[in-house]
Formats: sequence, structure tokens, C-alpha cells
Amino acid sequence: IGSRPPSCQNKCNRCLPCQAVQVPTPDPKDEEAKRVSPAKDEGEAAALYSNYKPKGWRCQCGNKLFNP
Repeated sequence: IGSRPPSCQNKCNRCLPCQAVQVPTPDPKDEEAKRVSPAKDEGEAAALYSNYKPKGWRCQCGNKLFNP
């Protein structure tokens, strides 16, 4: 159940240590919808975020994030 951390070997260029971390992954489409037309009720808010994936994996070294 859930996702497995990616292998971050050679994913942070030459930065060490490179480790897998979970980060929030907002959908840009949903963010745009919020700016243009904020939800007026809970039903609209639920529709905006019905496909929302709260976290995703990235490789992190220091304060920089890299795609796995």
C-alpha cells in the first residue's frame, strides 16, 4: 500500500547525500482554478480537488530538489 521511494542514485548531480523525500504536489490546473474562480461551497471545492495527489517523490540534496 502506498508508493515506494525512488532510487536517488546519481539523481542529484554531484551533490551528496542525495535522498528520497516526499513533497506536496499541487496540480497547477487546480491552482489556476482557485485564482480565477474560488469555490463558493464545499461541493465546488470537492470537485476542484477530486484528483488531488497530496505527495510525490523527489530526490533532495541540501535545499535542492531533483526529479527521480
